[in-house]
Amino acid sequence: MKMKKIGTLGLGLIIIISLIQCKTVQVKEVKPQLDAYFEQQEGTLGEGDKPGYSMIITKKDSIIYKRNFGFVDLDNKTPITETTIFDIASASKQFTGMAIALLEEQGKININDKVIKYLPDLSEAMNDITVYQLVHHTSGVRDWPTLLALKGWQPEKPLSLDDIYDILKKQESLNFTPGAEFSYSNSNYNLLAKIVEAVTDTSFERWLHDNIFVALEMESTSFGKNNNLEENTVANSYYFDGNEYVPFANNLNAYGSSSLISSTADMSKWLINFNSKTVGGVSVYDKITQKGNLNNSKTIDYGYGLYLKEIKNKKGYGHDGAWGGYRSATAFFPNENVGVVILSNNGLFRPQQIMNDIVEILFCDEPKKKTKKSETTEQEINDEFFALCAGKYEQVDDKGCYLTFFKEGDEYFLNMYDKNVKLFAKSDSVYFVKEAKAEFVFHLRNGKVNSHTLVGQTGNYLALRVEEDKKEANINYDKLTGTFYSSELDVNYEIRYENDELIIHSAVFPEDIILEHSEELTFKSNSVLIQSILFFKKNGEITSLAINNPRAKYLLFEKAN
Repeated sequence: MKMKKIGTLGLGLIIIISLIQCKTVQVKEVKPQLDAYFEQQEGTLGEGDKPGYSMIITKKDSIIYKRNFGFVDLDNKTPITETTIFDIASASKQFTGMAIALLEEQGKININDKVIKYLPDLSEAMNDITVYQLVHHTSGVRDWPTLLALKGWQPEKPLSLDDIYDILKKQESLNFTPGAEFSYSNSNYNLLAKIVEAVTDTSFERWLHDNIFVALEMESTSFGKNNNLEENTVANSYYFDGNEYVPFANNLNAYGSSSLISSTADMSKWLINFNSKTVGGVSVYDKITQKGNLNNSKTIDYGYGLYLKEIKNKKGYGHDGAWGGYRSATAFFPNENVGVVILSNNGLFRPQQIMNDIVEILFCDEPKKKTKKSETTEQEINDEFFALCAGKYEQVDDKGCYLTFFKEGDEYFLNMYDKNVKLFAKSDSVYFVKEAKAEFVFHLRNGKVNSHTLVGQTGNYLALRVEEDKKEANINYDKLTGTFYSSELDVNYEIRYENDELIIHSAVFPEDIILEHSEELTFKSNSVLIQSILFFKKNGEITSLAINNPRAKYLLFEKAN
């Protein structure tokens, strides 16, 4: 599953490729360029047996290009083909969006209704959320992967839609007032799946099968395991542990937000439907590709399970996804009637970067050649200027997402979520990281640097300098210790003070989490999972604490007597 704001840097920094103006060319004329490009990509994967990918390009109602590489599984060496089945992860959301739009057309759902009309067993905290806000990720509902991870769930453990629904029903507050912000949360689409079940009186997976997959003859597409599929048609999922590819056990059934399995052959039929509109017709098509709005009427680039944004200066509708070693990306370009789907079982694969490059080849007269010289634009870092830039910054559009720039020895680094990435200079004020092709432009004002901009394909993202942590107050750490319980997670955390360190100890975590004082009764942690902890005091005694994560804010834990 995939996070879509700047906070997704925690899973990997945004892939950045320079944008150039393009105009359409006949695809048949660029087939040699596509072949050469993919041969080059496959060469970079190195020798030996590898998991791989399948991709298809459509135009109007036809497949005009396809490419397959690698193996379904590394033991039997079954080659990947266009009929190979992959988990498409968060790219599943576009089908949930289509389901909601179709049920709107049938009069079974009103997009402006409160969610509790359909799901009355949700908590009071969700009383004001509308179906519209779930669709457009503006509800404020916390993201279930964070909630369940805080509860101790591990990604290879079995998980169902009902498991997700059970924990969402226990949530007593939201990340923000419904409609006030856009914040990508998988939970929105799981709740939409439950609404589909409520209004159709059938299972979510059965309804989509009967109303979408059958109509489009997507015979190999389903939520969860399909007993009609041959075992060797389903690609195993692999991640790279630094030495070798390791299989990832996929036991996730998070219907609505992810867990759809499909092939590029089937997904090409879905892309062709954007042109033919066989399922839904023009009215539904217009609905799912309409951008959403916040309460203040600000437009957001998200429709019904689709990002609605330009890719390489071309208007596109699409979504990507990641789960275990599965990677996916789909895009449809309405002005050209061209669709692209890329599915992979290799955790190292970057389908969005491949998508960008394919679009450049398809729609540009002179695709930009990639050479070592063009990739290496570094110059020697100006140490005096870097000293002005060094420090901690917080993303303006994603509070709680921090980047720290520092020098160690003769090298320069970016730290994010406790991961250090080496920095290089393009100029005195522009730095980049080679792994993700990301650029950071620092702003000098009146002799000081207090902000920088991350220049990305999806936009420019401003970050402001965070003031140096204040000196530690005179804190009685013993008063902070004790057992704290969350009714929302049904889990206990124990706060301990040992060896001059304040830590979180819990049976659900493989190791203790170290807390570092920030200010007053606020602490930050050494864990990606917990951004910060705030203790609350009443009559001189600690009564509770709140845990914050960018996707699950203000989770309250009460101190046990």
